[in-house]
Amino acid sequence: MEKRIHLSDEVVKNYLKKKGILETVKEAIRETKPDLKFAGATVYLLGKEHVLVLFLDEEENPISDMLIDLKNNEVITDPKMFKVKIEIPPQETMEHYKLWIDNRYYEGKAELLHPWLTQEEIFGT
Repeated sequence: MEKRIHLSDEVVKNYLKKKGILETVKEAIRETKPDLKFAGATVYLLGKEHVLVLFLDEEENPISDMLIDLKNNEVITDPKMFKVKIEIPPQETMEHYKLWIDNRYYEGKAELLHPWLTQEEIFGT
């Protein structure tokens, strides 16, 4: 006998939302055409309005980063225009972020959306 598990609408919506955000990230990277050579990218959802993309080399060392403002449909490619800190507070399992853009400050839960997006996944090469 086959067992069936029904996912709640919330679980399905969250999955589709995350998948949509990853597609948005890939498109943003393709549109901005970063002039750096990277092996992969790590993607974090910062709260509900921002996505952080960390570009990494083959040894997973950070090379550069990019910030996507989902609310304003804006991509900030110059890492000097924003500052972000992701940390795991003591005795916590959830990552926390602090973000400064211009004179604005944000903080909250940071969620890892994808640990390693390859260039092939992004550019389809």
